[in-house]
Amino acid sequence: MTKNFGGVAVPLAVATLVWWLPYIILSGVRGGLVGAMSTSSSVDPTAMMALSAGIAVVAAIVLVISQAYMMGGMTQFALRVARGERPEFGVVFSGGRTFVPMLGATFLAGIGLNIGFALCIVPGLFLMGSWIAYTAFIVDKGMGPVAALSASWQATAPYRVNALVYAILAVLASFAGTLACCVGALLISSPMVMIGNAYIYLKLNGEQPRLAT
Repeated sequence: MTKNFGGVAVPLAVATLVWWLPYIILSGVRGGLVGAMSTSSSVDPTAMMALSAGIAVVAAIVLVISQAYMMGGMTQFALRVARGERPEFGVVFSGGRTFVPMLGATFLAGIGLNIGFALCIVPGLFLMGSWIAYTAFIVDKGMGPVAALSASWQATAPYRVNALVYAILAVLASFAGTLACCVGALLISSPMVMIGNAYIYLKLNGEQPRLAT
């Protein structure tokens, strides 16, 4: 990233923004509608709550879909960077080829991670570390959702402690970036974590990462 910030961090940052943009827009619409309805005495509170919950559910579904599409291209981009290439900007938007398996894996991983984080956080971090490479297995090996999650689980098995530490560091980096008015997360921590995930995948598969010359 430091050697080629514009060519590495910026495309991943733009892709991350596109990933979150539909959710941000729908959340803004939800907040605006609820705010407008709450000022009216003629609006049924139950109807207002139902509308708010409905938009929230739609926003969450859209977020998963956009994540699955963008993650395919972002992972492909990060893998090329980790292999010493200089991928074109448009690679981050090439997630169509892996959209279906990525959507399935994202849904399954999301369920597991939400349950894990609900159980005192640590199990969620453990799963995050163990599944750190599932997107790369989908993009690079053409695996399906369950096979990719299983492959990442097996590949990280000898390195459970390191994987857990990496997951903790990734969360802390993302949190620190978010505190910097979200700009730090967009331009620094998010691209850094994506490249880090790609480096880990290559090392797990016996391939040596390298910098572009």
